[in-house]
Amino acid sequence: MASVRFELSVKGGKENDRPEFQAVMRLGNPQRKIRCRTGLYGFRDYWSDKKQTHGTKLVNPLISAEVIEVNKKLATLKTEIETAAANTAESAINRPWLAAIVEDVLHPTKQENEQGDTPKTLIQAVNDFIASAPGRINEKTGRPICAARLNHYKQVLKNLIGMGADGVTIEKADKSFYDSFVRYMYAQGYKQNTISTRVKCIKSVINSLPMAERVGCEFVEPKKCKAVMEDIDNIALDENELQALAVLDLANNPYLDRVRDQFLLLAWTGCRYSDLGKLTRRYIIQEDGDYCFSLEQQKTGAKVVIPILPPIVPILEKYDYQPPKPISNQRFNDYIKEVAQLAHLDDEVVTTHTQQDKGEFAPGRVETRRPKWQAVTAHTARRSFATNMYKRGFPTLAIMAITGHKTEKSFLTYIKVSEAENAALLKRKFMLQWSSASVTK
Repeated sequence: MASVRFELSVKGGKENDRPEFQAVMRLGNPQRKIRCRTGLYGFRDYWSDKKQTHGTKLVNPLISAEVIEVNKKLATLKTEIETAAANTAESAINRPWLAAIVEDVLHPTKQENEQGDTPKTLIQAVNDFIASAPGRINEKTGRPICAARLNHYKQVLKNLIGMGADGVTIEKADKSFYDSFVRYMYAQGYKQNTISTRVKCIKSVINSLPMAERVGCEFVEPKKCKAVMEDIDNIALDENELQALAVLDLANNPYLDRVRDQFLLLAWTGCRYSDLGKLTRRYIIQEDGDYCFSLEQQKTGAKVVIPILPPIVPILEKYDYQPPKPISNQRFNDYIKEVAQLAHLDDEVVTTHTQQDKGEFAPGRVETRRPKWQAVTAHTARRSFATNMYKRGFPTLAIMAITGHKTEKSFLTYIKVSEAENAALLKRKFMLQWSSASVTK
């Protein structure tokens, strides 16, 4: 008698929290196994191999509906396979037979589509996703999708239209389409991380569809169509360079004066530009006699308490604790470059990124040399805070509590410390401990 179990794929290791299920069929005597991919993706944290189902009591409410749906699909698939096997000669049961059963059970709409129904295209799916955004919840933050996040999906829509993807259905969004999309994006001059962000957006759109519409779609398979982010050689300003900005006389350039002050606020609080508008009197609290900003980060929803350090007190007092409202990020980046140039931040910096070579698909690493002031942006301030606090010897977890980073891995990408600086920092700490130990003895 045939029996069916489901096993989570081992591809990607335990770090892959959404692995694909494989149907594993055991047959008669001598016993043999047949394996087949299902196109269903499980939730490793909630899956019980023994009970062959996801537990639902502790499931995140934002994904509970999908967990329940996957459980139902698996139960139905198990019943249908075992029923079909009972009515089929064992000699006729093989991998293609199992794959055909899986296809029939999990793609019940395919026959209807072949009879005249038009399957949804990827562009239609993105359009629908954008239209429903006001009522959609971000699974990571538990809050409605913000305007900045929504803009990523609007850019994806423009990219898909630009590459002529009008006729690409969800089913046709396979590895070949993924390769075409990446080639198109490179050809348009986009950088690796931008392309990966757009790929992630497409995956999110497809995963938001009902299970029956996306089962077997290759684009959402984590190992087949990857969204690979690369380390960026972004810069940070040390405390001497921040001081050079602070003492710059900008009395005759009020718009540059405001931008300089806002940059320094970010550089001494570690905030993102999207939270700049919260560095006001309204968000100040008193904690153990010290004044701090207490706010919820717009991007992640993380609640952070940030000490008001001495370098920003004169700036806050200058504006009576109500700094100017932020301008657009693009204009800010243009203006802060002017400020950095006036402060003579002229040291040459070398950055590298992945870029397509003149019409060829194979991307390569491209090196760019430029004066430091040209590389300064609003986000440089946040990296400067993380780097300078790290160089001062503060514990990583203490800094992360202020920046709002969830993992040390993501936080460390912000630390811009050279090998020589790191060695000097280690020696300085060691010598302090060594001296203290000598005194104790």
